[in-house]
Amino acid sequence: MIRVKAAFFNFTSVAPPDDDGSYLRWHLLDHMPEQYQLPGIQFALRYIADGDYASSRIAAKSPFAQVGNLVNYLIGDPVQQTHDDFMALGSRLAEIGRFPEFRPSLQLSMPALLRWYSAPQALIGADVVPFRPHRGVVVIVEQPAGEDVSSWMQWLHTDHYPALLSTPGTAGAWMYGSAGTWSGSAGTWNLHPSIQRDPQFTTVIYLDDDPLVTTKALAPLLEERWSSGAVDPLFAGPLRTMIQWDAWR
Repeated sequence: MIRVKAAFFNFTSVAPPDDDGSYLRWHLLDHMPEQYQLPGIQFALRYIADGDYASSRIAAKSPFAQVGNLVNYLIGDPVQQTHDDFMALGSRLAEIGRFPEFRPSLQLSMPALLRWYSAPQALIGADVVPFRPHRGVVVIVEQPAGEDVSSWMQWLHTDHYPALLSTPGTAGAWMYGSAGTWSGSAGTWNLHPSIQRDPQFTTVIYLDDDPLVTTKALAPLLEERWSSGAVDPLFAGPLRTMIQWDAWR
């Protein structure tokens, strides 16, 4: 049984021109590890879209046209308590000087995990794909165009994902949806202007090869996702993994 039930996605804009990387180093080496004290936090991932990554996007409507970074926490039971404790922990860390800089969010969301797949060439189970080292991801954010997307979801399962994951360079895909199962009951979360409350789907495609090259190969398949008109693409583009051994410099 898969232990991840939901995810926390935080999209932020590109770094300011005078940024020296200190924020990302702090977040990777200090802030993200602290979250593991919460029982429901299963994994933490951070990705960057810099250089040619912005121009390699297939879709990017406002505010996603400004995306420069993405933080993704994988969450297991107890999901609601973890969401609430997550926000409370941030406040406690700020009180003791462990939250030195805040980057405004373009969008915050906490959708439920709906489906998970692994590519045959990855040789691993679908339920462990994010935990396997990868070079980057293609992230897709979609908004339903109508009330019934059941036929589209079935097509994704039977036709689209098998074709997508047979593409060289892919390792797997996890798809999330806004289920309304959990609420942001912590005060700062509930009042946050960028919290996503409308129905959405967020898909993360995990990549073994160069994200820019693999995204180009996937582009025709991704554009086919929207040909039926069942959903509207808000964002679809590559991001590279944050993990680099020069983070300590």
